[in-house]
Amino acid sequence: MTKEEYSINIEKLISWAKAYYVDDEPIASDEEYDKLARQCLEFENKNPNLINPNSPNRRVGGAILKGFKKANHLSRMWSQEDVFNDKELEDWIKRASKVGDNLEFFCQPKFDGASLNLIYENGILKQAITRGDGEIGEDVTQNAMTIQSIPLEIAEKSLIEIRGEVVIKKSDFEAINIERLKNSESTFANPRNAAAGSLRQLDSSITSKRKLFFNAWGVGQNSLNFEKTSQMMDYIFSLGFVKTPMQTLVKNIDDIKKLYENMIKKRDTFPMLLDGMVIKIDDITTQQDLGFTQKFPRWSCAYKFPAVEKTTKLKDIILQVGRTGVVTPVAIVEPVLIEGANVERATLHNFDEIQRLDLKIGDEIIIIRSGDVIPKITKVLKDRRNNDINNRLINIINNINVKPNKNIKYIRKIVNEVFINCSQGKKNNIKNLLLKINKNDINKFKNKSFLKILIS
Repeated sequence: MTKEEYSINIEKLISWAKAYYVDDEPIASDEEYDKLARQCLEFENKNPNLINPNSPNRRVGGAILKGFKKANHLSRMWSQEDVFNDKELEDWIKRASKVGDNLEFFCQPKFDGASLNLIYENGILKQAITRGDGEIGEDVTQNAMTIQSIPLEIAEKSLIEIRGEVVIKKSDFEAINIERLKNSESTFANPRNAAAGSLRQLDSSITSKRKLFFNAWGVGQNSLNFEKTSQMMDYIFSLGFVKTPMQTLVKNIDDIKKLYENMIKKRDTFPMLLDGMVIKIDDITTQQDLGFTQKFPRWSCAYKFPAVEKTTKLKDIILQVGRTGVVTPVAIVEPVLIEGANVERATLHNFDEIQRLDLKIGDEIIIIRSGDVIPKITKVLKDRRNNDINNRLINIINNINVKPNKNIKYIRKIVNEVFINCSQGKKNNIKNLLLKINKNDINKFKNKSFLKILIS
């Protein structure tokens, strides 16, 4: 492969990688990609001085780290002041208007992920640091280099911090959890935890497989010469960062409210989770005049969306029989309002999930609901347990309602699944008993006390 051929092939490889990892629209097969990547890698190994800084081969995970080193941000990463309703938004705008009434506001979707600070020097990605306490974070450069939506080289040659949110797409999150269940590993509670956990893997080859995504939302230290934040962000996106949808420049509070409501309506169409809308005064000189409090900039706030996570209590577990005869446990919870919907049930997927969560009747739990997604339990607050919590198996038994017209195969299935947590000796006894059951014995299973005897 010649230098010219390498340049052409590496640009093709970069476009293929972007289509697969960033756009979710593959334009080449895995076999084609792997073959071209190996050919380019062979050239790179022979010609290390000619390696394209953005070569996808540079993103493959490297050595396993023993731990993460602490690193200082060049300028502080501030938190955002949260506002939760129109009244609080109006109060924030009144405070900001003290420096002038003719304000414009730059609004961005607020993605629910892990904040990351990228430091570029002479156009090369020098360091990637987690938010930490805002002053000091953890150096995760090796992992950040595996994220396809983070350019390894940019055209801007001055020292600059580019900041954004590392997120994971909802579809990729579900795929990761399915794989973890297959491997008997604990699942991630939500995409935010999955993104943060993936970013902090000591083995960067694991991070490279997670399809993390970087959404740029601002800058830290820089020597750019822009008057408006909106102009500056357009420039940042021109450097190779993916432009965030629904970024909008508005002129008044009514426009902010309309955009906020529209974003809530469309939040479930976004491939990543949103938890609010960031509002910034667009004029950079005005930002400098307003300055900062001890915690956050006075010129920016986060208008949070209604929560999709709520705390409630598990009242019971019932069994739901699908059209195909599959038995699924369903959690009955104290009613809680999430996104305008009154949630009283949550899926438990399967009996292994009950065991993994160590779920007990009476537990206080965190439940999540997002759009059309069926509500599910993400966490059990075990530190809030008391002695009144009942054994979950007894409660499951009490809700069994086996009808006589159900066949013996179904009876065996339901009992085996109900007692998935029994000791092996009891399981064997149950299985032996089931082998002796015939259709005339089905009515025994309508007697709940009979089932209780099986685990007594």
